[in-house]
Amino acid sequence: MADYKMTPSTTNIIAALALTLTHIFGWIALHGMLYRVGYIEALLRIWREGPYNLPDSSNSILTFYTGIGPLDRLLALASVMFASVTNGSRPQLSLYAVHFGGQYLGILAVMMIEGLREGNKSNTFRFFSIWACAIQIFSYGLVMPLYGIIHLLSSRASQAFSLRLAESTRIAHQASLKMVPEAMVIGYIIPAILMSVPLFPNSLHQWFGGLWQGSPIWAMLVQKAFASYYSKRRRTTSISHIQYDLKFEKAEGAAGLDVSPPQIENRGSIYLSKVYSFAFICCVASQLGPLLVTIAVAVLPAIFPPHLRAAWTMSEVFMPPLFYTSTKMQSMASAMHGFFHYDQYVGSTAAIIWSSALYINSRRTPLNGKGWVRLAFVITAFSLCAGPAGAVVWLMWEREQQLLATNY
Repeated sequence: MADYKMTPSTTNIIAALALTLTHIFGWIALHGMLYRVGYIEALLRIWREGPYNLPDSSNSILTFYTGIGPLDRLLALASVMFASVTNGSRPQLSLYAVHFGGQYLGILAVMMIEGLREGNKSNTFRFFSIWACAIQIFSYGLVMPLYGIIHLLSSRASQAFSLRLAESTRIAHQASLKMVPEAMVIGYIIPAILMSVPLFPNSLHQWFGGLWQGSPIWAMLVQKAFASYYSKRRRTTSISHIQYDLKFEKAEGAAGLDVSPPQIENRGSIYLSKVYSFAFICCVASQLGPLLVTIAVAVLPAIFPPHLRAAWTMSEVFMPPLFYTSTKMQSMASAMHGFFHYDQYVGSTAAIIWSSALYINSRRTPLNGKGWVRLAFVITAFSLCAGPAGAVVWLMWEREQQLLATNY
């Protein structure tokens, strides 16, 4: 595809401005809140003075993971911050983490697909693992707005509708696309389960937490390894398949039938459908699972112990504190719960703004008044049924359908 200058559309510019405001709000609601409620002070006190134990626990902080000093310190810090998620000291946070974890998987799958597009082969979006690691380090709520801004203003896969957009959004490597679900299961879901299951000794449990922090790298490595194996396997049988297809086409042609040889785009469409379906199912499960638990607590409270009846309510699990609060934290676990609330809500808002702009750009005709109302209704409906990430997955799949129709 020949090089050309990419000019952001009006939709992209407006969305980028909205994402800029979202990013600023993220700083206030995330790290600003941690500072105001006293979490950062408590974290620094543990780090500098001790006791060097995990919050609300007598378990020592694991400080050796890889032997690389800066990386080990970063993983030890993450271990302290995530300890309250998996140790059961705050059940409402643990249930919320199930919700957030499944939603986050949907976003990672979308970012992984975006990195495989022709229009992103020569920019930073091809490096899914770098963006995802940035999210792990700096938070979803801060990085996702920046991802959306840079993508909308620089990626050829984000331009307004044209034949060039159809070319730019084609998947460059079908085998890598096919392996996205396997990469997510092995690289993300399995480490998350190992980190969450309370069956291991303290040091091993923290080590599994460090393993999960590297999940974008493991997912990328699994994807590349499986894609390489799949590509080699296809090449070993391609000659015999081609010979068979030629014979079949020749026989049909002689009979006067319409011959439609398989197309790479057809295979890509099937792979895309499977990947988006996988991501959407994960989003639905992570949205409805915790919701059903809170409903069960309200309807059948007698089957739950008292501490879970008090913790697993809709407000306790999903309602964030005021973003400008200066009230000192009840515990480090409660502060992290508030942080994760805004981490997801701000990051998901950014993801919806970004994916909505991409969806609008993929349309042949602009939205009218009724179209905007319908779009807002559908996003709200999917956010309620499948979570905000489910709405993002739906928007990206609808965009895909429109662009695939253009390719044909």
